[in-house]
Amino acid sequence: MDLLQKTLFKIGDQGVTFLSLIVFALVFILVIIVARVTRRILIKRVFPKHEINAGIARSIARIVNYLILVIGLLVALNSAGINVSLLFAGGAAIMVGIGFGLQNIANNFISGLIILFERPIKEGDFIEVAGKMGTVTSISWRSTRIKTPAGIMIIVPNSFFIEKEVVNRSYVEKTQIDIPVTISHNEDFDKVKDVLLRLAAENELVLKDCPPSVSFSEINELGIIMKLWVWITDQDKYASVRSQINYRILQEFKKEGIKFPVQQREVTNISS
Repeated sequence: MDLLQKTLFKIGDQGVTFLSLIVFALVFILVIIVARVTRRILIKRVFPKHEINAGIARSIARIVNYLILVIGLLVALNSAGINVSLLFAGGAAIMVGIGFGLQNIANNFISGLIILFERPIKEGDFIEVAGKMGTVTSISWRSTRIKTPAGIMIIVPNSFFIEKEVVNRSYVEKTQIDIPVTISHNEDFDKVKDVLLRLAAENELVLKDCPPSVSFSEINELGIIMKLWVWITDQDKYASVRSQINYRILQEFKKEGIKFPVQQREVTNISS
């Protein structure tokens, strides 16, 4: 019994005994169990019953879980006879420092809540953000996962969706694809244009009621950059259609004798 009452260390002027630590551990273990059970009940029973979006459900359940743990920690400390006010006083400066370090996390968390409740995007949407395009597979409290048409998974911080311009292509019935092609200065522009339009028209996934078009994009020292514009309805086929047309361009340019420009490199011979 003397061992249980023996002071192990002090917090301020208050001694912490072995018995206090045992009480704290038991109460906090109980709190962890309550938090996990509550989260499971919310996700498995409560939220499905009210048809709440899966992303929102996970975020709310996680917030409730953290609140229970924080409150439970304070209860456990109090049950162990530890004066919580002493911890707050001693840890105030530390918490301020941690707060500055967690600014980005807090920003992403708040952005995640805005996304989940305002729902500018949702799971299954085909979007474009920060130059990346793909299908939203999941939205968490910190980040959003996007699967590109090439099958690459991209993790984007939620703050991007608040700070950057987001194009949600799921709200439109069709998607435009631009395919840049660089040709030499001495190539016949009209001939190249006819070839590109013909190749676009022969692709089954390209919309026929939205005619493909070809435009000048840029003229530089290397050559002429042209762009072929086509429309499709199946957004998941974006990368596939682009790849198919590019492959046919290579085939037809070779057949028609249309050459791509080759960058000339100057080689200097240095002799001793």
